[in-house]
Amino acid sequence: MLHLPTSKYLTINGVGSRLFELLAEERSVDELVSTIVAEYEVDAGAARRDIDGFLTGMRTAQLLQ
Repeated sequence: MLHLPTSKYLTINGVGSRLFELLAEERSVDELVSTIVAEYEVDAGAARRDIDGFLTGMRTAQLLQ
């Protein structure tokens, strides 16, 4: 993914790609966690930690508000 204002690239793959798709519509973190737990073999605690980290990274890269 290219962030045009900063010309920085961000590589997203696997679950990150799925999260990015899910973020096309406004969803709560709880909804994201529920979806990822249902679609992948991961427990809710690990999913929440990873999603929180993903969202923090996206905000730091100015790709999410």
